[in-house]
Amino acid sequence: MRLSYRECIGTDRIDRSLWASRFWVGGTGNWDQSTTTNWSASTGGAGGASVPVAADDVFFDVNSGTGTCTITASAPCRSLQSSGSSIATLVHNASVTGTIGDATAAAGNIALDLSGFTTYTLGSVTTSAISFISTSATVQTVNFASKTTGNVTFNASSNGSWQYTGTHTTSGDITMTKGTLDINGQTVTASQFKGTSGSLKNITLGAANITLSGNSIPWDFLLGGGTFTSNTATITFTGAGPTMQGAALTFSAGSTVVFNGSGTPIINAAFNFANLTRTGTAVKTSQFRFNNNITVTGTLTLAGNSAINRLLVLSNTVGTARTITNTGATMTWSNVDFQDITLSTAFDASAITGNSGDCGGNTGITFTTAATQTWSGTSGGNWSANAWTSRVPLPQDDPLLSSAFSASQTVTADMPRLGKSIDWTGATGTPTWSFGSVANSIYGSITLISGMTISGTQALTLAGRSSFSLISNTKQYTQAVSITAPSGTYSLNDAFSTAGNLTLTMGTFNAVTFNVTCLVFVSNNTNVRSLTMGTGTWSFTTTATADIFNVTSGGNFTFSGASAIMVVSNASANLRTFRGSGLTYGTLTYTVAGSTGGLDITGANTFTTINFSDVTNARTLRFEQATTTVTTFNVNGTSGKNMTVTSSVAAAHTLT
Repeated sequence: MRLSYRECIGTDRIDRSLWASRFWVGGTGNWDQSTTTNWSASTGGAGGASVPVAADDVFFDVNSGTGTCTITASAPCRSLQSSGSSIATLVHNASVTGTIGDATAAAGNIALDLSGFTTYTLGSVTTSAISFISTSATVQTVNFASKTTGNVTFNASSNGSWQYTGTHTTSGDITMTKGTLDINGQTVTASQFKGTSGSLKNITLGAANITLSGNSIPWDFLLGGGTFTSNTATITFTGAGPTMQGAALTFSAGSTVVFNGSGTPIINAAFNFANLTRTGTAVKTSQFRFNNNITVTGTLTLAGNSAINRLLVLSNTVGTARTITNTGATMTWSNVDFQDITLSTAFDASAITGNSGDCGGNTGITFTTAATQTWSGTSGGNWSANAWTSRVPLPQDDPLLSSAFSASQTVTADMPRLGKSIDWTGATGTPTWSFGSVANSIYGSITLISGMTISGTQALTLAGRSSFSLISNTKQYTQAVSITAPSGTYSLNDAFSTAGNLTLTMGTFNAVTFNVTCLVFVSNNTNVRSLTMGTGTWSFTTTATADIFNVTSGGNFTFSGASAIMVVSNASANLRTFRGSGLTYGTLTYTVAGSTGGLDITGANTFTTINFSDVTNARTLRFEQATTTVTTFNVNGTSGKNMTVTSSVAAAHTLT
């Protein structure tokens, strides 16, 4: 007869051989061996006992000898204890989950103790898994003893309570599905620490040091009505762009959350932090993004790496501010810029180390006073070079590239935020403005000169939040240009041309009376936008299968285009599409010679004129199922070179 540990502890003399226990008795073998050579019912006893089952406490002790035990298949047990063992290695094969626990507490209330193993070897950092499934309400200890494990799950169907007593390192995840877990001040390293199920969970951290290296969502907890106590723990995120989400937890006074990895860490819930730190890395693109309002009661530390490797703190939605409730908190900032951030209690950041940058949409922050920065270099170089009046331009500074450009200098826009209004007036020679390093944002106007050249393909965003102008002086941009300017207006002072796409994401674009040239024009979102196409000619240059004009109308879109001329300007064998969203337009012309590609027009649009012809090729003009109104319809083919007018779907289209 095999008695449980609990049935034995009441006797005057405990006979360990009567426990529901299994002991490894030396040598090398598999946990699930068919011969059972290495399993004994007593410490140091003879082999031949059955392989452990879920109700057994498993021991590797001083009588287990040396060798290797390999877990090759399912390895259920009530507990796994190795304290004092001299066995060399426990090998945990890939795709094998060791389940620990049953309805009663383990011997000595120890669920796991790996301290006796010299080596714990994984077949896989993720699938060599351990799952704690005890349903006993008794607190059971877990000692990983600095061994590196695979994925670990705490998954009790009811009750279940565990407490760490040693350091835990895993290249995989720690998942809590249900139960109570006390990290007990231990040092823990994992990819993720999460509990996404809605089941009840109680979590206590103590003075733990938890490091999470995951790049995706390393923290994601729903408590299901349970409790979270962070005590004085420090949680450090080291991955590239990690997201912290789940329940809007409140962190205890004295606890600290630190983000010091690369990319853009994201706060995706209304957490109440004690101390929160974001330390930027040695790159110019470090960010810290808030998808929700947060509270900081202790110290908010925002530190860019340097005056040029600056940190940008921003809302996830341009034009929608996120609030940091900071009443009573200490602000420790350096080398940091802000966009769409509101502080509940005002803070003067004008003289912080490395200055503070204002990208717009901020409230409650006093920024470093704007100052015109004049380029003084004579041999070109990077925008981030020490060649300005007093500093590399902040987002609120006006960069002036003028008389110093008396030769053929090249300045590379290697800062993601170049400044406010950039003016090349006064520069002589043939300077080059290169966009070949990082995507760039400008927060004001741009004035180019005719003698200069633009090169590079990094995207340019016009992000000003007032009224600004674009003066091109015949120069063509070589990259995609996006207008993302909530409450801002960009108006042309002369013809505008880009070899890339032109996108209106937010704000107002007014072409006035000037021509616009771009691959395609896009404004197909639901943000507040206003487009005035003016009286000039819009030329779409793409030769790819593409939407040459793509807008989404609605309550947030104000449009005026009845006086503009729109031209498909380059020959191509590919289909181009005009997505007009049921608005009123001036003239649409597709008459470029030698172009066999068709043109699709979608939406119940109104045109003053449609010109569609080619004397050398046949091609097709298609309308989708709707009604198109046209005042002048110039569709002309020649003998044997027909222009076909049809519907793009198997349904009638009304052409009025």
